[in-house]
This record gives sequence, structure tokens and C-alpha cells, in this order.
Amino acid sequence: MSAAKEFLHQFYPKILDVPHRSTSYWETVGFRVIRPTTNLFNLAFIYAGEGTIELNHEGYDLKPGCMFHVSPRIRMDIASSQENPLQYYGVHFHQLRIQWEGTDCQTSFSDTPLPFRRVISLPGYALHDQAASLYRLWQSKETGYDWSAKLALFRIMDGLCDVVISEQRGQERTYRQMESSVLFIREHYAEPLSREVLAEQAYMSVSHYSALFKSMLGISPLQFVEKVRIDHAKTLLTGTSKPIGEIAKLIGYNDPLYFTRVFTKVTGMSPREYRGA
Repeated sequence: MSAAKEFLHQFYPKILDVPHRSTSYWETVGFRVIRPTTNLFNLAFIYAGEGTIELNHEGYDLKPGCMFHVSPRIRMDIASSQENPLQYYGVHFHQLRIQWEGTDCQTSFSDTPLPFRRVISLPGYALHDQAASLYRLWQSKETGYDWSAKLALFRIMDGLCDVVISEQRGQERTYRQMESSVLFIREHYAEPLSREVLAEQAYMSVSHYSALFKSMLGISPLQFVEKVRIDHAKTLLTGTSKPIGEIAKLIGYNDPLYFTRVFTKVTGMSPREYRGA
């Protein structure tokens, strides 16, 4: 069982309010709300508008389709665009910690943050629709509404867990694809390698592949190819007496002069100087 799903077995919320934030609300508060120290949990599903939120001075953009959550004892600063005010459904609640001692049950408030990133872009608006239904249920105040609201919140939290699990699986798949790409480069560095060739090998578009590669390794795919080639060139220069022109071809450079320029740029000395150092 994932950590996110396991969290649900210890999730005991006490719902305090289910608000709807719209233009009239933001006009009332001057389009900004600052809480030096929050004292409850806040889960919000944005369906329109734009804004920003700072949680302990870490900033996030807010836009339609995303969710944010706030836990107790942190600084919150949320600002709405005046031209395009934020609109969202929220859930304010305490999270209870339940401990059993024999047949006696003791409860206390928990400040442990929810096991999600503070702001998540959700796939579609299914959870936003559930939050809207929860709002209508809460406002109805029909008999048993509080228990029905708690069940609705559990369904929303379960949906969030599914989103997190899906993201984690996607990240794991991406890691494997990048590991495979790195291995491919290390094994085929002497061959003509372009971004197009590498992206095709990873079953991605060129732009997506290049962005992912750089985000995970810190350099572009072609910079990594260059690094692998130059590392092999260093080994051949110091470990063999092969001519520099032959070494250039062995590591994937048909033009010895171009190889010399690249080698000098990377190492600060020419291949001949490196060999004699």
C-alpha cells in the first residue's frame, strides 16, 4: 500500500466549514489574506481566476484546475488578481489524532501536514466537482449533513491519493527512461547522436525529451554526449599512443580540428597539451 493511501487509515477530520470564495469575498478583504500563523487545515479547489499563495515565504501560482492545501502553524499569504479574481471551493477542518488505551479513546489535534505537494495541478475537474457538491451539501444543513460531508471529504482525499500515486508512477517511468537514455549514450557515444536520435530512442518528442533530460541531469543531452566523448578521449590520450586524429574518430568526431576545439573548450588545454601534461 502506498504511503498516501496508508495516510487515509489515520485521517480523522473534523470539518469546521466549507466556504466558497468568489469575487465578492475578495472585494471584502481587499484581494489579499495574510495569516501570520494558521490554526487549521484548508483544502481548496480552484475553478476560475488567478492568484498567488505564499506558505512560509515559499511562493506558488494559483490558476484554474489546481488544488492547494494549508496546514496549521505556518504563515499564509494569499493574493487574488483584481482583474480575474480567484474562485474556489474550500474545506476548513481540524485533523484529529486518535489513541486507544484499552477500551478508552483519547483524541487530540494533529498539525501533521497532508502527504501531498502544497499545490497540485489536477488532471481534469472531477475533484473540483466533488468539492462543489460538498459545498452544497454543507450549506443544505439537512439531517446528517455533517456525516455525509465527512464521507464526501474522504472520497476527495482518496481521489487526491490516486493523483499522487499516478504522479509517482509517472516519475518512476521517467527515471527509467532517462537511465536508459544515459546508458544508450554511454554505449553509442562514437556514433552520430543528435537530439532527434536520442528522443526517438526514448520514445519522446524532441522538446519533451530535452527538457526532461536537463531537469534531471542538469545539462542538455548533447552536452552529456560531449562529456562522455571527452572523458573517453582523456583515457585514450593518456593510456595509448594513438594519433589525435584517430582518437577523434574513435569517440565520434570525424573532424580532428573540431575535436581539438571541443576538447580545449571543455578541459582548458589542447589534446596534445593534455597528453603531455
